[in-house]
Amino acid sequence: MSSSLTSHRGVSLVLPLALLLVLPACSTAERAADTTVDVAEDVGDFAADVGETVYDAAGTAWNGVTDLFDDDSELDAAALVRPTSAGSAQGTVRFHEMDDALRVTVSLRDLDPGMHGFHIHMNPACGPADTDGDGQMDPAGASDGHWDPMNTNNHGAPTDAMSNKHLGDLGNVEVGTDGTVTTTFTVETFDGDYDVEDHAIVVHSGRDDLETDPSGGSGTPVGCGVIMGR
Repeated sequence: MSSSLTSHRGVSLVLPLALLLVLPACSTAERAADTTVDVAEDVGDFAADVGETVYDAAGTAWNGVTDLFDDDSELDAAALVRPTSAGSAQGTVRFHEMDDALRVTVSLRDLDPGMHGFHIHMNPACGPADTDGDGQMDPAGASDGHWDPMNTNNHGAPTDAMSNKHLGDLGNVEVGTDGTVTTTFTVETFDGDYDVEDHAIVVHSGRDDLETDPSGGSGTPVGCGVIMGR
């Protein structure tokens, strides 16, 4: 089977139908390859700018994740959160990994008062990227979707059974009227066989409803940091 096209000179061109079907597939593959390159470049950008100062809720200046490790000898992983292209959130997030639980310590500033969705995302990248193919660059789009190593394809609360949530679903953090939040919480339903490092931690502009897939309707990422291990 073949399909006819007409060139600008009026000459009829006959192309195999199979070739016409391959062209869209090639475009899809090229877009996927471009996304992979963008993520790799974003990781490189993060490695280059780890020296930028970040201020936590207490106003303490941090110039690198290694500072957090020096400050806490029991820390397993940590991230410096920086503003996304749509936000202003910054600060620190610390992780203590236990056998079947995860303790998270959050110290953020420059957020709107209220509840903010707080999640671990798949990729160790925080730059903008076109995540849905509409030609628009989404803030922190390079971080991709929620970390879901068990492939549950369910969004839920951190207290839910692991089969009913993404492992990266950490719920909400509540920001005070001064735009800061300092809190420590423990996720009791967490599979300790998985490491949080080499992913991104993302804070969103709005509240996570803890059920709507894929992100609880929590809005735009306003802060993001790559989680690094000790």
